[in-house]
This record gives sequence, C-alpha cells and structure tokens, in this order.
Amino acid sequence: MAKTNRGVGVYIFNDDDSRLLLTQRGPKARHQQFKWEGPGGMLEPNETYEQAAHREIAEELGIRVMIGEILGEFSHLIDSNGDKWEARIYRGHSNETPKIMEPDKCIGFGWFTRDEVARLPLADYVVKDMQVMGWLPK
Repeated sequence: MAKTNRGVGVYIFNDDDSRLLLTQRGPKARHQQFKWEGPGGMLEPNETYEQAAHREIAEELGIRVMIGEILGEFSHLIDSNGDKWEARIYRGHSNETPKIMEPDKCIGFGWFTRDEVARLPLADYVVKDMQVMGWLPK
C-alpha cells in the first residue's frame, strides 16, 4: 500500500478579512510550480496539524500566525504527481510582515482581494478551497 502524506495549509487573512495572503510556488516546489496557494506543507512524524501549521509558516514566511477555525479536512487527495494526501486547512491571522525564507520553493507573496484572487493562476486545490470559502464562484 502506498504511503499517504499528511499536509496542512493556512489561509492567512488581514485584520478586517478583506485581503488574503497567498504565496507563489517556486521552481523547486514539489508540484504546480509558479501557481499561487496558501502557505503550508507536510507534517513531520508525530507532529500535530497545528504544530505543523506554525512551523511551516515560520519556515516559509518568517512570521507567527494565529490559527483559527478549520476550513476543511480532506482525505484521499491525489496531487499532480500522483502522491496521496490527507490535509487540514485552517483560517489564520497575522499582523507581521512576511518575507521569503525558501526562495527555491516560494518566489513571491502578496495580500490579495477577492477580485485579485480570481485573476491569479491558482494551484488546482486552491481553486476548490476558494470556492468553499466563497472567494470564487462554484
């Protein structure tokens, strides 16, 4: 039986929830290079989803995040490489200024409005998340 990876993602909103922080995947990202997504990544052994969320945000963007509600839990996901995943997606907030910490994996970030998000080349799984959050039409 193939191993199932466990991942976490966080959609970080500004103080009035009008803008969303998204990152642009870099040339050495595992899949969907140069597409936009919420920050996150793979859990380490014996790590909880929340622990991984805090660690991944610090590693990728050098900021601390307040983790809020769970936006979605997914099992049996297959990524564009054919890898199997289970994932938990959170809503988060941060008032710190992000910076690119892993330039090969992440080449950019921005705070986007709903209209701006609709014009970005989003990763496939992000489109579904944005639809669930009401930021894109279904």
